[in-house]
Amino acid sequence: MKRIAFLFSGRGSLIQSVVSAVDKTRTTAELSVIITNNTEFVLSSNPLFDGRKVNVVNHKDFSSRIKFDEHIAGLLRYNQIDLVILGGFRRIFTKEFAMEFGPITMNTHPSLLPALPGDKAQQKALDMGLRITGATLHFINEEVDAGPIIDQEPVRICNGMTESDLRQAIIDVEQKMIYRAILSFLAGKLNMSENRVIYKDYMNV
Repeated sequence: MKRIAFLFSGRGSLIQSVVSAVDKTRTTAELSVIITNNTEFVLSSNPLFDGRKVNVVNHKDFSSRIKFDEHIAGLLRYNQIDLVILGGFRRIFTKEFAMEFGPITMNTHPSLLPALPGDKAQQKALDMGLRITGATLHFINEEVDAGPIIDQEPVRICNGMTESDLRQAIIDVEQKMIYRAILSFLAGKLNMSENRVIYKDYMNV
């Protein structure tokens, strides 16, 4: 049994990709743990959360980032998690967390890294007048938005596009990347080797 954890800070819309991949895979797998630091999250906002336990962990309840990370790490260890998906989880993990869980933790970022790292990547793309931006899926490491790249998808910026429009367009491609990557990971076709991503049958899922 392969166990997956899903962490998010917003609406948790990327859970769709996780659920779809678990349903599709030929490997025995389950979405075992869901964690959010969004204290205003409403379970009924998305039917995919129906019947699922969501652990609300407010980072403000912890005296330091280290203690918050230790709590999250404890939940992952206790549930013997094999793969962690960060679906818009807006927290920067400590070096210790990244060293332990980096090779199994996939994070999405709303730009074609290394371009536009950090916050507000969508608005930055619009402000710069870019015609193409996109999304990146990567494993995490000790640096922010600089982990080994798993997959990338471009998104064209059309005339009149708002930040909200661009955000949704990027979410759409992030969902596709996460779905493909989870299926490949569960099939043993995606892993880390010497800080490089080995992605067999890339784009053939």
